[in-house]
Amino acid sequence: MRIVNKLLQANLRRPVQTNYSKKENAVQRMIEHYSRFSPSPLSLHQFLDFAQKSGDEKRSFKWLRQELPTRLANMVKEMNRLPDGLLAMPSTRLVTSWYRQSFEEVIDIDKNKTDNKDLLKFNKVLEGIIQRHRNVVETMAHGIMEWKESHKHPEDSQDKIQYFLDRFYTSRIGIRILINQHILLFGDSPVRQPDFYGTIDPKCDVPMVVEDAYNGAKFLCEQYYLGAPALNIDVHNHVDEASALSIIYVPSHLHHICFELFKNSMRATMERYPHACDVPPVQVRVTKGKSDLGIKISDAGGGASRSVTTRWFEYLYSTAPRPPRSEDARVTPLAGYGYGLPISRLYARYLGGDLELQSMEGYGTDAYVYLKSLSTAAVETVPVFNSTTNEQYRRPHLTGDWVVPANQKLKQFRNPFNGHKH
Repeated sequence: MRIVNKLLQANLRRPVQTNYSKKENAVQRMIEHYSRFSPSPLSLHQFLDFAQKSGDEKRSFKWLRQELPTRLANMVKEMNRLPDGLLAMPSTRLVTSWYRQSFEEVIDIDKNKTDNKDLLKFNKVLEGIIQRHRNVVETMAHGIMEWKESHKHPEDSQDKIQYFLDRFYTSRIGIRILINQHILLFGDSPVRQPDFYGTIDPKCDVPMVVEDAYNGAKFLCEQYYLGAPALNIDVHNHVDEASALSIIYVPSHLHHICFELFKNSMRATMERYPHACDVPPVQVRVTKGKSDLGIKISDAGGGASRSVTTRWFEYLYSTAPRPPRSEDARVTPLAGYGYGLPISRLYARYLGGDLELQSMEGYGTDAYVYLKSLSTAAVETVPVFNSTTNEQYRRPHLTGDWVVPANQKLKQFRNPFNGHKH
């Protein structure tokens, strides 16, 4: 924890206290100003159309100079609605300081200056934001874990924390896409893909991305279990049977989703058949229709009961061992924090898709990934901070209005005929 405190002090240190207060007040006024705007979501078609036809760096700069502060300010305002105890956690304070610093750096750039020197400076700022925020997910997970361990009744705030994290991490996905698009199109990034437009592949070969994700998960599985289920994949293009199955998409997002699903399927299968020479394969079906592209990943890993599956998308719920604690919140490992499925669903939903799970206890689990087939329909789904958001955080914890025996203490139930406890 000493390292976290040092990081906080380094982030918040200013040379003169008076100037610090004035500057903080000015930044807060700007946050209030930009938080009154709503984010302007883009479709994959708009992203690609700009990159292919225009590619004007000055236009991109002017739009991002307004859009990035808007999204950052909306998120800073929403973070302030978290419970005071959570905001006081060192890791959470660190994340808050990162967002305020990034907001401040963007608004410090004069939006009316667009010569090469200013554009280069803007690119450097964007690269710094990507680097600064690289461990936001892990650090926020660390802060919430600390708060839950010190808070007497964390379950009372579970719904609000879930609500916040879905919006917070979705916002992060969108901000990273906007920044990476600009950097990859106009910067000197060495990771630029020759056939991509920024992070977007205009001909994303979905089966190939799925197989690549499978191979990555297979490697990890073999390292741990000394074996892995085979892959059976079935592909159907109902739009054009003569063509390969591809869409306009962000391959890294799809890879992340499938990799996480394969990891879960392989682990369940190998642990259900610990001594078998041949374990059941993972079955995958990929279909493309006029509106949706679907990916179904099925395993025979034993499935789970409904009481368990209802928690699979909860943050900090995991059946894997809890990772070791680290003094440095920035390097907290994500595995074992239960973030795999919730974050994967956010990646799917970010561009209008979804991720659903169906499990049969005693047999296995089916995962359904839905993506938009048309780039015009694949539009960013991003949060906005407004009065409705405030109401979500203000409303009290609601008690159930159904008598559910599983949620009641045994002493509450008496035999109505003799008054004795059951």
